[in-house]
Amino acid sequence: MRSISVITTFSALGWHSYGKRMIDSFVKYWPKEIKLIVYYEEKPKDVDYGDQVQWVNFEQASPELVAYKKKHKTNPFATGWKIGTDPKSKYSYLWDAVKFAHKSFCVSHAALNSSTDIIIWLDADVVTHNFVSREHIESLLPQNSYCAYLGRKKIYPECGFVMYDCTSEYNEPFMKEWQELYTKDKLFKLAEYHDSYLFQHLVEHFEFVFPDFKHTSISGSHPNRPGVHVFINSPLGQYMDHLKGARKIKGKSKKEDLYVNRQEDYWKKV
Repeated sequence: MRSISVITTFSALGWHSYGKRMIDSFVKYWPKEIKLIVYYEEKPKDVDYGDQVQWVNFEQASPELVAYKKKHKTNPFATGWKIGTDPKSKYSYLWDAVKFAHKSFCVSHAALNSSTDIIIWLDADVVTHNFVSREHIESLLPQNSYCAYLGRKKIYPECGFVMYDCTSEYNEPFMKEWQELYTKDKLFKLAEYHDSYLFQHLVEHFEFVFPDFKHTSISGSHPNRPGVHVFINSPLGQYMDHLKGARKIKGKSKKEDLYVNRQEDYWKKV
């Protein structure tokens, strides 16, 4: 049995919008031996979830993130505009390197300093609605794979849930290369700058360079459309709901998001 911890991060505004809901549901439904590690910039006041939730000051843990944000805070081509385009044109998250640097540096710091065999990145807008099977979650990452994620056809993976084997020989080089995409400005040579695209780039790069590098998609078959809500239609849907975008306001995903026949009580009430 491999040890597991879960990591996430959110802003002060995100705590009120979705972060508290995420942690409340995690503590209620996840096995007590699995800890949630929250990387924060401003710790919420008067909260105490006991030993199951650990808090890490993000800026103290990752001075690289602080330096990157300072370096590029006034650079439009790192905050929503593609190099070569007019900064007065429409913003797009596809080229907001600064915004998604938080998630990238959170993952790399946690993986390089993990005290557990496996870390799981879990987006802070995920709600757990059913008791999580520890054995099932662990089984999603095969022993011979470095990472497990929600693959999608013809587009980068859904990275609201990603597992990493921190005991793997590939862990350190993978995470250091991820950091260098930022610290050495390598990401600006890529087509997009957000974390999911960078993750796909790294997986493909390591698969090309290292013939024994293995990775696993846990999403199985799904419709050949980029916009499908793959998270809730994967094995994770029996435990969790990912409140992407406007779903945060409603508090649940939409009935039309489902294309598998979910039998859990939570989904019967959608």
